[in-house]
Amino acid sequence: MKRLFCAVKVPVNETIEEVINAYRQELAEARISWVSPQNLHLTLKFFGDTPSQDIPAIQEALHLSAFEMPPFNFTVEGCGTFGSLRQPNVIWLGIRNAKMLTALYHSLNTHLEPLGYVPDKKLFTPHLTIGRIKSISDTLTLRTLESEYSAETFATIRTESFFLMESFLRPQGPIYNVVEEFKLGEGQRA
Repeated sequence: MKRLFCAVKVPVNETIEEVINAYRQELAEARISWVSPQNLHLTLKFFGDTPSQDIPAIQEALHLSAFEMPPFNFTVEGCGTFGSLRQPNVIWLGIRNAKMLTALYHSLNTHLEPLGYVPDKKLFTPHLTIGRIKSISDTLTLRTLESEYSAETFATIRTESFFLMESFLRPQGPIYNVVEEFKLGEGQRA
């Protein structure tokens, strides 16, 4: 069994690093598991524990989506939290101009559903998780940071591929290894 997910890797620029550091400094008293910059990614599909014999069929489905989709851009902009106002559980950076990203998400679901991987019931909300909140008493500082960065653009990302990743969970944080890279636009005419 391998713990797998499909994702777009997001390179960390100086602006993204600054906002993550601001959150870390201002919320130092809270218990938050911060995502390390090299692990920053946008999840397209979480497979979870996957039998080894299922992986080739998954890879074929991902190749079909990559073949159909051209490279595209999206914008990392704004920030927020998931969970309630009193008990937020995830801190994220937002994604804008996500039309093609959403199209890729739907293409993946179309090709994976015949394999038994049903689409999530929740609406696809592309985001970059930067921290997972274990406990926090100062939600006011969290809301202040959210307001401060809500309209800020952090980066425009050129997406030319996506990845099938394997995750290994450890107490110090997960390790992600690339299983395969899928280049976009293989079926596009020049």
